[in-house]
Amino acid sequence: MKVLLIIAAVIFLIGCIPVSVLFRYHERIELRLSILFLKIGIIPKKPLSRKKREKQEAKKAAKAAKKAEKKTQDAAHALIAKPKPAEPPKPKQPLTDKIAVLIPWAKLGANFVGEFFRRKLTVTRLRIRAALAGGDPAKTSLTVAKAWETIGVAVPILERGFRIKERKIAVYPDFTAAKTELEAELAVRIRIGGLVLLGLKYAWRALRLYLRQKKEKKAKAAESKVQDKASGIGDQASVIRD
Repeated sequence: MKVLLIIAAVIFLIGCIPVSVLFRYHERIELRLSILFLKIGIIPKKPLSRKKREKQEAKKAAKAAKKAEKKTQDAAHALIAKPKPAEPPKPKQPLTDKIAVLIPWAKLGANFVGEFFRRKLTVTRLRIRAALAGGDPAKTSLTVAKAWETIGVAVPILERGFRIKERKIAVYPDFTAAKTELEAELAVRIRIGGLVLLGLKYAWRALRLYLRQKKEKKAKAAESKVQDKASGIGDQASVIRD
């Protein structure tokens, strides 16, 4: 019993671990992944050392040589091997049946994405600062007004789709600047446990959908066989009568 409690406690603690992604743009793009106190820089990448670079190049060369050797062997086997007898073409599935099969999967995927963004992912920080440069005050002011109009439409949509804790947006004219300056920062967070539970939930739904569609396919195939057999018997009876 103690062992089970310890395992449950460890799983619970792992599930509570937050995973954060930070995107920042100011003259260059930065992307960083954080797990607890561990911070991993994704962009820009750290330059490889000479040994690691040589090792990577040797691995690529070995992979290319292996691929070329396999291609040569496949070509030789194709010349030696006997041609396979042509198989009868399989009956094509009607387009309406394909669409009917794909629609439930599309709905399931849309529900997963929607629940992931609305309930599991948290935008901890959203900051945008844009200083619009321009020599003509009238045109620059009009551009700023249009920018705020777009923000006024976009922000409610974002807030309906995401949980945003901190939001700071500033767009203003800078008549003395030579070029427009843009800064953007986006930080999102998700807990491992929430992601795993969501994945298990939708994996179970996907399995149920797959089994249901498989059962329906078998039922249709059996019904088609019965109809074919009945039509065959009807043809034989008409021949006998004639």
